[in-house]
Amino acid sequence: MRRRITIACLLVLVGGTAFLLMRPRPTVDNVMADFYDNNSQRAEDKLIAPLILHSDLVTGRVIEEIKNRSMEKRRYAIGFLGIIRASEALPVLQEILNDDTEIDYFRADALESIYRISNGEGLRLAAHYQERDDLLGYISTDLIRGSHKPFERSYAQALFGHHE
Repeated sequence: MRRRITIACLLVLVGGTAFLLMRPRPTVDNVMADFYDNNSQRAEDKLIAPLILHSDLVTGRVIEEIKNRSMEKRRYAIGFLGIIRASEALPVLQEILNDDTEIDYFRADALESIYRISNGEGLRLAAHYQERDDLLGYISTDLIRGSHKPFERSYAQALFGHHE
């Protein structure tokens, strides 16, 4: 009996692996369309799942698109770059953070992502904004105090549709 269970588990594992390896790979445009899809009925914590699952394909596109102030779901895209620790996004994230004409919550999101990518750089930058009386100041203060825990989403959570 035990041997049958072991064989069945191995067959499921091999079959699942073969399925994942043989399925067609989406394009950057497919993944971005899935991310932008407002009819997907995803819970808020699952909105970046398509980006996480295909981060190797879309990171460069996301970095370019967050420069557009009217980008749909821009806050989620900025957060995604921090979650995957995309160090190549640091210059654009710093531009958003340092731009006084940006809305404070975009700037706060950029700071959080910078902090995720480089704790030291995030804390150094947070020190410049902690006296502000807006979301950027609040996030800066809490990062410095160590009381702010940025949202995290793992590949496994995205793959299996985990909902918080």
